[in-house]
Amino acid sequence: MSRTRPSDVSSKEIPLSWFGRTLWKYSPLYIELILIAACLRLIGLVEPFIFQVIIDRILPFQREASLLVVVAVFAAASLFQLGFEALSELLGILTANRVTREFGSRIFDHLFMLPLPHFRKWTVGETLTRIGETDTIRNFLVDTTTGVLLDLFFVAVYLGVLLALSVPLTLIVLAALPLQLAVYFAFGPFLRRRLRVQFDAGAAHQSRMVENISGIVAVKSICAEGKMLKQLDETLGQNLFAHYRVGVLNVVSEKLTFIIERSVTISIVFMGANLVFDGSITLGELIAFHLIAEKVTDPISGFSRLWESWQNIRVSRQRLGDIVNSPVEPFGDCPKLPANIEPRLRFENVSFAYVDDAPVLQGFNFEARPNSLSLIVGPSGIGKSTFGRLAAGIDAPLSGRVMLGGCNISEHDPHDVRTSIAYVPQEPYLFSGTLRDNLLIRMDHASDRLLEEALEVAAAESLTAELPQGLDTDVGEQGGSLSGGQRQRVAIARSILTRPRVLVLDEPTSALDETAQRKLAAGIQRLRKSTTLVVITHRPD
Repeated sequence: MSRTRPSDVSSKEIPLSWFGRTLWKYSPLYIELILIAACLRLIGLVEPFIFQVIIDRILPFQREASLLVVVAVFAAASLFQLGFEALSELLGILTANRVTREFGSRIFDHLFMLPLPHFRKWTVGETLTRIGETDTIRNFLVDTTTGVLLDLFFVAVYLGVLLALSVPLTLIVLAALPLQLAVYFAFGPFLRRRLRVQFDAGAAHQSRMVENISGIVAVKSICAEGKMLKQLDETLGQNLFAHYRVGVLNVVSEKLTFIIERSVTISIVFMGANLVFDGSITLGELIAFHLIAEKVTDPISGFSRLWESWQNIRVSRQRLGDIVNSPVEPFGDCPKLPANIEPRLRFENVSFAYVDDAPVLQGFNFEARPNSLSLIVGPSGIGKSTFGRLAAGIDAPLSGRVMLGGCNISEHDPHDVRTSIAYVPQEPYLFSGTLRDNLLIRMDHASDRLLEEALEVAAAESLTAELPQGLDTDVGEQGGSLSGGQRQRVAIARSILTRPRVLVLDEPTSALDETAQRKLAAGIQRLRKSTTLVVITHRPD
């Protein structure tokens, strides 16, 4: 089992090959998108030459019949363009959805396989912000990259057409390209640094929002609304300022690019008019040249967006890499526990610390004999809950061994260990859904009779009668429609249903009245026939 300790956040970017696996899977859709995009760009060449023909061949000679033919061709090309654009957009949405689902599935698969210390590195808001970077990378790979790179390829086609129309005017366009590229590359390093700051500020603000909304009961109970709002306003201000600083760089680079593009347009108009005066080109050719020249400068502007997006996704890849590059628990890589293993739980000289030089447990020894009831008694803060997580293999000791029977649990499959050693924390977590859904969270199916039996052992047999729809009552987010005692007993019943060899209960009676405590104690005694029980409590009675 992983021995990964909480550490500083990794700065290693997630490799592009990680995304390439998914993109290759949907490569047929990409090929279709590229072919449709290529057709759209070829159709885009029709309009400039339509104007050239009208100005040079039709208007001077007032050829009305020819005008009708040219307009019909223009209308047909426009209809084709409309159809291809609609098809491209729909296919783009379909591709983006499939890629997003694949990315999301792989990221959550990895996230759920990470060891518990990983989740102590960041708050929930920071983790969610990192996962949200998937959309940024998806947009870059699916939308931005495909369109801009295809445009850059067609720049060569457009330049060939421009050279055929006028070499001097084409030289003006070519002279501007290095200037545009210089602007993009010059701003890149500054933009990347500011994007990192922007990400961190956004993560901090989201984390603060999640924390305050999750703890709204505590906020209201201690009348801390004003202070919490002030803190939210501070993180929001920092987030907006970070966005502003990124925006300043984008505006400056865009306006410099605009100056270059407008200078190119003015130069083309001025020199082109002189060439028309000299008879070197016709007025129609000048207009066609201007329209096609925009198709050269637009992709270069698109390249600026591509460059800015590249700086952005480098930050996104780094933040997402904090998750994907982290080592996972060895699910499926370690042997399962023997089927007939003795349900004897033993700690051998176990030490554990959340922070270096601050051990919670040190040289701890303990043994729970098969089918016995053992108590872990002590005041708060001495590591009783840590014992429960170590017993179930949720945390791993820094030194020493946790043994089930004769097996070191760190050398066996984590799922198999946690099926054999169930741990019910002091503050159990229920999920949105019905009572039945929560009881069956680790099982595909169980009869109502089995569910009722588990609830009876957990002193919750009256719960189904008290709830309006019995087992099919929605318990709300985090079980919010149930009392603390009810949530605790439902969690115990949920663990009983899996028939573990060892059951560790952390303060199981802390939220119960005396009557419920006696019922639960009687139910626990019944479990001793088939299960080794360890009860963590601060009360020896």
